[in-house]
Amino acid sequence: MSTTTTSSRTSSVQWLIESRPPGLVWSRSTPPQPNQQPLALTAQEANDAEVAAPDNRGVRVSMVKAAWAAKQRSGLPDAREWSTTLALALTQALLGQRPVAQLNRWVVDEVLVAVSMYQRRSLALHGRIAIPTAVRSVRVQHPDPTVAEVAAHVAIGKRSAAMAFRLEALGDRWLCTALELGARWNRGVGSG
Repeated sequence: MSTTTTSSRTSSVQWLIESRPPGLVWSRSTPPQPNQQPLALTAQEANDAEVAAPDNRGVRVSMVKAAWAAKQRSGLPDAREWSTTLALALTQALLGQRPVAQLNRWVVDEVLVAVSMYQRRSLALHGRIAIPTAVRSVRVQHPDPTVAEVAAHVAIGKRSAAMAFRLEALGDRWLCTALELGARWNRGVGSG
């Protein structure tokens, strides 16, 4: 048995107490005094990068020629040509098109392990794929006569990716001591 009762109550809304603190207005009586001169954004260093026309492989190579940049130590191979070749070899090794062991002489162990791990993951996900790879451009700067920092733009099939690496002199040759891959590499640059 059910009974329904009707109530003649009316509902009322009771407002809560305002709990926010009153707003404060901050004003400064005088403008702050600058403690340094403003940057001269319009003045640029003359001839800050030497850009060459594409070489016979179609690679644009540029060398930073700023006042702070050092000159490469004599007796070392040309960092521009050497880094172009290393960028292509690293790209092919990362995609599994080249054995990682071929980089042993030119890359430190930490970088070699990272390349090997990336290659294993790439081969496990995509298998061995034949995709054309090319280096599009390379930019080299020398913060020290025995150091070259390189940024490279590589093409993998129809996609582009970026990489940066550091070369340090070891006797009369370059040794890659650090490698950074751009974000595109993390999204599976070899696929699709």
